[in-house]
Amino acid sequence: MQLILLRHGDAEFSSPDSERCLSAIGQQQVIKMANSYSHKLPPIDLVLTSPLKRALQTTELFIANAALKNSFQVVDFLLPDTNIKTVERQLQLFDNKKLLMVGHLPLLDYWIDYLIGNSSVRMATASLASLTMDCTYKAMATLNWVHHVD
Repeated sequence: MQLILLRHGDAEFSSPDSERCLSAIGQQQVIKMANSYSHKLPPIDLVLTSPLKRALQTTELFIANAALKNSFQVVDFLLPDTNIKTVERQLQLFDNKKLLMVGHLPLLDYWIDYLIGNSSVRMATASLASLTMDCTYKAMATLNWVHHVD
């Protein structure tokens, strides 16, 4: 299985949290990430995204600018405070797939730490990370790369 993790771009501050939109800077971050690193992506089998507005906007912008042919699936297990074991159980349903997952902190940092075993990787806005694993269990993944917007 290969996971490509993308944190949403910079978002405006407003309430409720679920309705926060990408800022103009956030939109630029996502477009730059897609344009700069789409060539490093494997052929993606499935795109999964959080239902929060800023993640949906990030997903749409990234797909369009990376010239991906995928549609996307909205999943609640990519919400910011989802339990790691819940994510683990859900991802076991996608065995041997190449997934692009768009989400939030703290979940993405926790998920990377869990999969590779105590990492110091931190996902800034619009950061993109690649992990490879045979199974979605603790400390069973290899971190291939992480890219941050310059």
